[in-house]
Amino acid sequence: MILLLSIYSTLIYHATCLDYDGWLNIKVEHSLNCNGDKYCNRGTISLKSIRAGTAIIDQTAFNNKHIEELKELAQFDGFYTIRTLVTTADTKETEFLSSVKAKAFLENGLSDVISAWVLPNGEVIAVTFQVMNASQPNKLKQNSEYQINSNFYLRHVDQAPVPDTASYIQKLEREKEAREKGDLKDNRPFLSKYWMYIVPVAIFVLISGVGNPEGGAQPSR
Repeated sequence: MILLLSIYSTLIYHATCLDYDGWLNIKVEHSLNCNGDKYCNRGTISLKSIRAGTAIIDQTAFNNKHIEELKELAQFDGFYTIRTLVTTADTKETEFLSSVKAKAFLENGLSDVISAWVLPNGEVIAVTFQVMNASQPNKLKQNSEYQINSNFYLRHVDQAPVPDTASYIQKLEREKEAREKGDLKDNRPFLSKYWMYIVPVAIFVLISGVGNPEGGAQPSR
């Protein structure tokens, strides 16, 4: 029962933290076996509902040419890079780049994690690509095709509160107008209002007391 309540609360949280709902499409490209192009198609990730968060992942399997290029990158400790092109119903195509070590991608058996970071208004502000640290390398067996194993997650980002600058400026203007009309009463304590007059006098008295100490020795006769 407690587990069911926990799952229900989690679903409610993710449903309510988004002010927007609509479809999301992520085109995934990479830099392997592209026949001279910088990036070429790797697959797509699509969601009918951002609020639901259920993704359909469709990716093209690697062939031996992909693996050979990946191994060459790994030999020189190079990076394997993907480019994601994100579109929603309300936004134009946005590009994000992310990289991982080619060696780590190979050792994880072409398994990776792709995350899209979404604001409450549905705007995607980042797409990250990573692999988990494998406890034991997962060596790929010789084959004609190598499937990519991807997990996709929507990460909800809470927007920081924006200061209400307009209201603050209006408050200052109202206080200025009240002072000019004489309507604004100064309710500050006596010391807070007149400290600039009291402090110089106190310093003067202190200096005078040091220069003319009382109780000094009487002159001898």
